[in-house]
Amino acid sequence: MDNNTFYCTRRWLNPPTSPSTGSVVCFDGITEYSDGIERNTFIEIASCRTKVRLHKTFSDDIGDFINKLRDLQTEIGAFIEHLEKEQTSKPNSDKTTK
Repeated sequence: MDNNTFYCTRRWLNPPTSPSTGSVVCFDGITEYSDGIERNTFIEIASCRTKVRLHKTFSDDIGDFINKLRDLQTEIGAFIEHLEKEQTSKPNSDKTTK
């Protein structure tokens, strides 16, 4: 990591043998743009050809962004719990029929 990167992680979400791609990137650092230098803080989640990036906006302070991430963490946790209960109560419910 260089001096302008405060935090940077990249994690693949699919096993190496999977034909699908999925990743999560978390970044906090200084980025040089054509119109100047700014702090760039975001989390990006990608799956195949689709991505979503939640970034700290100019109107947010770091506490606001942390609260957004905590809300996201809460919702992901609740969704995981739902899916685990569904999996336990309805085995093979993830199979689609054609």
